[in-house]
Amino acid sequence: MHRFCTFLFLTTIQTLTAQTPKVDYIFKDVNVITMKDDKVLRNHTVVIQNGKIIEITTKTSRDSDNIIDAKGSYLLPSMADAHVHFPEKNEELEQVMKLNLINGITKLRSMRGEWKDIASRKQYNNENQYYPKLYLTAPPFHRSYDLTEEQVESYVKTAKENGIDQIKVLSIKNQRLFELLSETCEKYNIPLGGHFPMVEDGVMADEILFQSFYTSIEHLGGLIGEPDKVEDRVNYIKKNEIFVCPTMQWYAIGYGQYGVDEMMNQRGMQYIPEKIKKDWAEKSTNYRTKLGKEGFEAEKEKYALEMQERFNMIKRLHDHGVKLLLSPDSSSKFIVSGFGMLEEMKLYSKAGLSNFDILRSATTNFALLFKENYGIIALGKDADFILVKENPLEDLKALEQVEGVFYNNFYLNKQKLSEISKSIIPN
Repeated sequence: MHRFCTFLFLTTIQTLTAQTPKVDYIFKDVNVITMKDDKVLRNHTVVIQNGKIIEITTKTSRDSDNIIDAKGSYLLPSMADAHVHFPEKNEELEQVMKLNLINGITKLRSMRGEWKDIASRKQYNNENQYYPKLYLTAPPFHRSYDLTEEQVESYVKTAKENGIDQIKVLSIKNQRLFELLSETCEKYNIPLGGHFPMVEDGVMADEILFQSFYTSIEHLGGLIGEPDKVEDRVNYIKKNEIFVCPTMQWYAIGYGQYGVDEMMNQRGMQYIPEKIKKDWAEKSTNYRTKLGKEGFEAEKEKYALEMQERFNMIKRLHDHGVKLLLSPDSSSKFIVSGFGMLEEMKLYSKAGLSNFDILRSATTNFALLFKENYGIIALGKDADFILVKENPLEDLKALEQVEGVFYNNFYLNKQKLSEISKSIIPN
């Protein structure tokens, strides 16, 4: 009888084991920031299979060859830079992607696209690569372009067929062309966005813009310096669920709000070649010297007033329920790709947003913009997250030390991120 019970017990265990095959990854002892709310699920286990989150629990019966003891680290969705200008050369693009990756950024939206970006995405975004996902725009519309209906149709159709994610407007020749572009984008179901549309031959009616296929507005366009129109425009933006990407750091740098030494000593500058840093510093110093101390301080103060208007607008949009995106727009000097995201977050904090809402602008909102399956930590979502040692809901500086990145079914631990980091420091 004893032997029979032992046999039955072992058979049962073997059956149960057979029913629970090994999974790809298990992250244990993590504090999960789901981004569904500002609560923390403490001392949890997150289970990954085929690139999806299949279990979030305090205890799992599953097993894996890849069990990561996170030792109380905080797990939260990885981030997206919503306004990037890709460099010309692929080796420079690879550097930009790595700079973002070591900062926990796994999505990059190009906002000054070229057709050649399609080939770059094929090269860097596939199942064998851990580089950030590239979201592409076609070459942007400009008011110098006077296109026919057939040309607009061909442009949008080509973009759609090649997987372009968004059509961008820098400016546009006239209202007729804007309406045609919007109708064609709607026909092919490809998002339209960019600058607040300015037309060459006059002012376009707000009603035309806000009845269009526009999905996102960059740089707080149309909301700064036009106080008589702001109330209606904010209401339109909220009603039409248009996303807004303020790019505050670009303005703070360009408007002289920092000292040259302060900019030279910021995080990430070790990745910029000495020749480029020297050029940035010399040009900024020469400009300020030319203005003179009093002249520069006067200009700085003038722009500080506009910066305050921008801070107030960010808070106003947020309070109205408008979904904000996040990007420093690293096309400017002194903004280091990847590292500038935290500087942008500091400016959102100065505008009065909570850490949770700031993180949401860099995670959940970007996923909502493209209607994709990441941005929160939940069952069935893509496993696309980062690990940090401290709680960024309490202090955003926790993002300075990314301990791990899980993306595209790759786990880049601290050692691997360090190797990537060292590989891009200039000789």
